[in-house]
Amino acid sequence: MSRRSHYPTYNVWDQHEHWDPHTRQIVAQRRTPVISHSFLTRQEAMLVQTLAGVLTDEYRQEVLTFVTQHIDQSLNSPVGESQRKAGVPEKKVLYRLGLSGINEASHRLYRRDFIGLKQPEQEELLRRVEKGTVPETSAWQQVAPQDFFQKLLYDVVNAYYSHPLVWSDIGYGGPAYPRGYVRVEKGLVDPWEAKKDGE
Repeated sequence: MSRRSHYPTYNVWDQHEHWDPHTRQIVAQRRTPVISHSFLTRQEAMLVQTLAGVLTDEYRQEVLTFVTQHIDQSLNSPVGESQRKAGVPEKKVLYRLGLSGINEASHRLYRRDFIGLKQPEQEELLRRVEKGTVPETSAWQQVAPQDFFQKLLYDVVNAYYSHPLVWSDIGYGGPAYPRGYVRVEKGLVDPWEAKKDGE
């Protein structure tokens, strides 16, 4: 996040020894994601990472790599989607068409791949995808741009706010189990929780 954190000295990982072993292992893997892709091609993964950076105003590679990995794993998972709007293709098809549509529209508008655009151009193209006002391409003839944008935004935000660096940015103290909270009165925090501006 480009905005200054209200918790500049807080690092949620400092509390990891108070978490149960299973939780500690999961969060540790989020801190150091392995760069590999099971569903996305290399070019698609780079595009997803770029899109995630634009949507979150985030440029820390460890966070964006995790977001990309999380989305790739969900696309490769045999577990089905819980719900899907009528007429929207399954997530795997939606992503493949949507990512293709992003680059097709980018070439139509700017004659370059999305990742090669300047940030204002990237933001403008995504606004047009969100509103459904991108140029009609072969991909967008098969899927509505708004449907892809909504799914992409949901997946990016879901992954982004599960990364421990972002937890530290927003002052989230991480899992409280098995330690639990003691000071539950309004305005009080436990000693291990983040203090705004280091207070």
